[in-house]
Amino acid sequence: MDTLATGRLARRFAWLALATVFLGTPAAWAEALRWSVDVAPDGEIFPVLDLSQAPASAKGAAGDGSGLVAVRATTDVPRDLRLTVETEGLVEPAVVEARTLRGGVPVELRPRLAWDAPFLRRLAAPRVQPMRIRIEAKGLPSEVHDLTVRVHPLDDALYYFRDGRDRVDLAWVFAAYVDPHDAVVDAVLDLARDAGTPIDDDAGTADAKVEQVRAVWNALEAHGLRYAAGDPALSRGPSIYSQRVRLVAQSWAERRANCIDSSVLIASVLERIGIRSFIVLVPQHAFVGFYTADNRSRPEFLETTLLGTDAQHLPRGAASSFDAARTVGRLHFNRVANRLDKAHRPDYALIDIETARAYGIVPLTARESAGERGHGVAARAAPMR
Repeated sequence: MDTLATGRLARRFAWLALATVFLGTPAAWAEALRWSVDVAPDGEIFPVLDLSQAPASAKGAAGDGSGLVAVRATTDVPRDLRLTVETEGLVEPAVVEARTLRGGVPVELRPRLAWDAPFLRRLAAPRVQPMRIRIEAKGLPSEVHDLTVRVHPLDDALYYFRDGRDRVDLAWVFAAYVDPHDAVVDAVLDLARDAGTPIDDDAGTADAKVEQVRAVWNALEAHGLRYAAGDPALSRGPSIYSQRVRLVAQSWAERRANCIDSSVLIASVLERIGIRSFIVLVPQHAFVGFYTADNRSRPEFLETTLLGTDAQHLPRGAASSFDAARTVGRLHFNRVANRLDKAHRPDYALIDIETARAYGIVPLTARESAGERGHGVAARAAPMR
């Protein structure tokens, strides 16, 4: 079994790019079929990058995969091709078919990787496992490459990749963890309603929006959710930048959340009730913001480290933890605003959730509800012959 070597950044696919790993073709068929495999990045597979994007075809490529795994194939004469990717954790083998248009001209195949989300949730750490890639060209014997890849858990978010002079900004991935469809959002809203806040009403004024967000904050505290200190970074360069992001259900169940966990949880509820939100990333920290006007003006900011803070530990003059979070959040934003210019990535970023949706970034459960849940079982790839 070949082990993946360190690759080079090959090309940009929509909002992410790939690291190329070239695997040679057997000499006997070198003239009839030549192909190479791209696994992104450097043999490290982050399924959240797949699950966070709706299927979409790329210009000049066959298949609607995100490009995490891609194959470029060239044949001596036009031939029908069939590509199959098998590895544990897929609901079923990924298959894509294409035809080389003319001899000597490569075609790119992007199989859609249908990950079994329950399988990924059970992963506590990256998993080294085999991946088999089979290509069949009509009139030729099928060929197989056995690779070793490293599959990361669902809560492992790759948000930046650096290779030489190339830079790939993937910060939009955090919007995938913002999940208004999760049952936890219903639980938060029920608590807010029980406290008497008319959170289902149309919050037309800035003050009304602030009060609805206050009700969300109070509901989280009433549930017992507290800030959990700790650096969520899993890798901070030099090439891969990733960090752990708890799914909202996990934060809710554990009643603890660090800065990014609580930010995606609050943003999830705000997206459900129609309040536009965003997440601000700064070195080793994150906080959440929202707009009180529909034209993305009059922003407010919440310093989530104050979630669950007792009254005696609040900053002087703060009437509540929510009021303190607004004050401290605005001060924090004012200190970093001039660095949110895309020139200071990956340390500084502002992820507007509505803009991310327009770019095609979907909540993680959206893909599951579309039929890629794994049907409640631990899916395995088809036997590798």
